[in-house]
Amino acid sequence: MKARDRLAMLCGVMAAALVVASCGTTPPPPPPEPPPPPPRSLPSPHDAALETYRTFWEVSDAARAAPMERDWRPALEAVSRGQALETALTDVENYASIPARTVGTISRSPVVDRGTPDSVTVLDCVDLGGSRLIDASGATLDDLENQLQKFRLRAEVVRVGDRWLVEQTTPAVSEPC
Repeated sequence: MKARDRLAMLCGVMAAALVVASCGTTPPPPPPEPPPPPPRSLPSPHDAALETYRTFWEVSDAARAAPMERDWRPALEAVSRGQALETALTDVENYASIPARTVGTISRSPVVDRGTPDSVTVLDCVDLGGSRLIDASGATLDDLENQLQKFRLRAEVVRVGDRWLVEQTTPAVSEPC
């Protein structure tokens, strides 16, 4: 047999072996499934309490800006109880009786001071400099000469079942911020 014939035969045998080998193998396994998304975690007690605190002031500020617009009790009860609720309701009732309302912006800078899984203390710096209390005619009712512009405020926010409520607010006017 000539070298050329041997080479042709060898190539033929190798090709046949490749065909047979490829027919006898199993297909590659499918790619692995992507990992499931991480479970959606609930906010930490600190985050949940801080969010409730912010919402409490959003509702309270809206109520003081428009005290006669509607009954603010349900909205305030959704985010507060105890002294915090009673003080907010009293303020709104007093504003409505004058009639008066706040205009402008009260700035806040709340941070969590300390907490447990069921109770969080928030420490805030309240800045009244961008707001005014006015009567129905638009006249300013604030004593701008003597009004404290910035002060600390402490708030106790508690877990009640599956929700958080602002329970106590305590201005600390002797503490600058």
